[in-house]
Amino acid sequence: MADTSTVQNEVDGVVNSLITQLAEIKFEGMLMYGVLMLLSLLICFEGYKLYRLALLLMGFAVGYQLAHNLMNILNITLTDEQKLMAQAIVGIICAVISTTAVKWGVFLSAYFFAKHALAVPIAGFIMKIAGEKVSIPELLMPVITSIVGLIVAYFIAKLAADSLRPVIVLLTAAVGGFELVNSFLKMIPYFPYNLDFMLSFPAFMWVGAKLFMTAAGVGIQGLKEGS
Repeated sequence: MADTSTVQNEVDGVVNSLITQLAEIKFEGMLMYGVLMLLSLLICFEGYKLYRLALLLMGFAVGYQLAHNLMNILNITLTDEQKLMAQAIVGIICAVISTTAVKWGVFLSAYFFAKHALAVPIAGFIMKIAGEKVSIPELLMPVITSIVGLIVAYFIAKLAADSLRPVIVLLTAAVGGFELVNSFLKMIPYFPYNLDFMLSFPAFMWVGAKLFMTAAGVGIQGLKEGS
């Protein structure tokens, strides 16, 4: 009985740890980052072929993240299970919107990419410049990144209204390429061999890697369409 109880406690601990990671969006471990890398590769190189799946995944990610940010900004206190459920519900709603209304799906995907790949450095630059003149609370960073993300997403979605396929190809290649490199960087500390020296590489090298993967994704998706 003692052994059974010990095993049950270990299983409960693993489950609770996973729920906490999902609720707080703090993914860790080689398995988690490995899955993210595989999904990123799929989106990068098969984005247009499977664009409804790609839009579904990115729509879910946007809704999930938005719900998480809103609860933090509004200081809503919930258990990890309740938070996970609330974020998942909003994520599912956005995923359904993404797949049933493609233009909205492109908009949500553009927002996801703009906020994570462009808005954070842009918002940081804005706060740095403005901070030299006035004091800006760090709490405004999520607000500024969201606004920048919405602006960029609006223009991308507007382009998609006239040229849907090229926009979807470029968007899925960029999202997949950027997220692939980001997941690899987060995975480095978990490798069985010491690869921490790679984290000291200049930032422009990793930006170049993201752009290279984006270009590769666009090229491969273009070749597949032409064949």
